Amino acid sequence: MQRTENGYGPACLRNAGAPGGPVLVSWNVTLRCPLKCAHCYADAGEHEADGVLSTAEAFSVIDQLASTGKPIVVLSGGEPLMRDDIFEIARYGTERGLVMAMGTSGYLLDEATAERLAAAGVRSVAVSLDSADPDTHDAFRGVPGVWERAVAAIKHCRDAGLGVRINMTVMRPVLADVEEVIALGESLGVRDYQVFFPVETGRGREPGQGNPREYEDLIRAVLLRYRESGLRIRPTCAPQFRRIADEAGIKNPGWSRGCMAAISYCRIYATGEVTPCPYLPVSAGNLRTTPFSEIWNNSELFLALRDPDRLTGKCGRCGYKGACGGCRARACRGADTVPARWCDGLMRPDDPCGEVTREDPWCPYEPGGIDRADLAILDALQDDLPLVSRPWAAIAARVGLADDEVVARMRRLQTSSVLRNVSPVFESRRFGLAAATLIALRVPEDRVREVAEIVSTYPEVSHNFRRDHAYTLWFTLAAPTEERLSAVLAEILSRTGIPEADALDLSTVRAYKIDVRFPLSEEDSYGSD
Repeated sequence: MQRTENGYGPACLRNAGAPGGPVLVSWNVTLRCPLKCAHCYADAGEHEADGVLSTAEAFSVIDQLASTGKPIVVLSGGEPLMRDDIFEIARYGTERGLVMAMGTSGYLLDEATAERLAAAGVRSVAVSLDSADPDTHDAFRGVPGVWERAVAAIKHCRDAGLGVRINMTVMRPVLADVEEVIALGESLGVRDYQVFFPVETGRGREPGQGNPREYEDLIRAVLLRYRESGLRIRPTCAPQFRRIADEAGIKNPGWSRGCMAAISYCRIYATGEVTPCPYLPVSAGNLRTTPFSEIWNNSELFLALRDPDRLTGKCGRCGYKGACGGCRARACRGADTVPARWCDGLMRPDDPCGEVTREDPWCPYEPGGIDRADLAILDALQDDLPLVSRPWAAIAARVGLADDEVVARMRRLQTSSVLRNVSPVFESRRFGLAAATLIALRVPEDRVREVAEIVSTYPEVSHNFRRDHAYTLWFTLAAPTEERLSAVLAEILSRTGIPEADALDLSTVRAYKIDVRFPLSEEDSYGSD
């Protein structure tokens, strides 16, 4: 099977709104779970939800999915391994030609279980690992010993020949936390990672510490840190990563749209409800009463999510709405009327499409505007640039960005007329040029180009430009001595045939340098945002 950045299957995702079926389906086969994770979107626990699909009904779901194509089906929960018939479900999906995968905490995944999963045709297993520190992970998951079992599960899966991905939920916007998990994963032979940014649903109504801008910086740092690593890393529940990657010049043909909900992806709830994603628990229909193909192809909710022209607010104005789309779950979650346990209740708003298509409140990007990184670059450009072949590298090091991202941002700022140009200012005395003057020549219009080309051959000349004036050609001369300055001017006049009377020698009497800086990236200079 072709492995991509998500660790499951084909990189090529269907176009938005294409007929047929999804590429990826997440299926909460149960809500039972031995853990008490603080961020759980399903609010899973010891008790099963009422009306969970039976084994026969689960087989029917697989039949319906198989009729739409051959999607990747991720058996999730809750903890899917708490379902007694999980191996039967996996085997039946494999027999119907689906790519079967699993998402698990690893708590119940021992060596024998890994071998049974492989025998049932499961291709890949995603194991949750949120910290390289056992105590931190266990506290987050609510049960002691989870970290040790998760690490053991990864080893068991690899030994059984299963593909392995690590799912990490970010608890705070700190790059080192992500680096440590990935380093641990690499030591275990894992090359696929999905970094989740919590959405406020279920128990996850109190997301990680930090604000949207800090997480934006973290996403950028992760993408830049691992751009040449050969690892497959995808930020999840943070669709703006596509914009951030584009700004940094990072391309990955395996990446799909930032928000895949209802476009190439959907979620099946334990009771048969179909939702765009686990974090957007608005039902588009129940598989007990409506065929999956009918829901996927004709649900008004799904059709609305596939149409970028229906996005409102800044998402509707954004040039990245096709690649990013904004988090539709966060857009909907912004409604004050949504109850606390809406993930369990699968509430159906009166006008769900009006809710899910508004702007993503978690994205700090303002279309057509400038962000904090832009301001830092503009600040740096006000200082002296080093006289090197790649001055952008020095700016990039100062502001903490990649060289090509600095260049890309400067081009965007120039396009939007925020930055007109970057022009050098030479202090000639620092180069040993003690004598300097400004020369203005009265040159006939038909000879301006000819004379200008002659003038520009002299290394002592700079800033040679034409003006709409009686004196049509202006340039500066700088030399080590006044004698050399006079000699160069005399030679120019001799070669061009310009009379001395048609030359103005505007010698420098005294130089003043006015150094005005605008501290753009300082917090107090432009407000809290």
